[in-house]
Amino acid sequence: MAKSGKTTLVKDTKLNGDLILRILVGLLFICIGIQGLLGNTNNGLFQVLDNEVLEIILGILLLLCGILLIIPSFLKGINKTYVKWSMVAVLVIWVLTIIMTDFVDGLRGVNGDEWFTWLEDLATHLLVLACVWKVSSSAF
Repeated sequence: MAKSGKTTLVKDTKLNGDLILRILVGLLFICIGIQGLLGNTNNGLFQVLDNEVLEIILGILLLLCGILLIIPSFLKGINKTYVKWSMVAVLVIWVLTIIMTDFVDGLRGVNGDEWFTWLEDLATHLLVLACVWKVSSSAF
């Protein structure tokens, strides 16, 4: 039987742990990007920035990077260079987020039982960093 000559842009994707992790990390950065665009300063990164223009620029960047983490898993034809740069950007931005929110801003006025809250936030950020590293390791 002859194969059909049709080409498709949709990839034949198998659901596995790496794909689920990539989707979740992408969704995280899409959500953080939307928060930045809406001016929602509940996210520690935007609290530290405290500049509306930078929040919007970073929000757009995070939104695009999140989309570029997810879409190539399902569609063909997206330039791999853009995907690699988005992975690097996500990793760099998350490391900066940890530095700015947990160390620069996070250690101000911490005393007593607040250390446990700070340590929990740091552990959560490091857990996300491990996931981001796993997802973006193909860019290196």
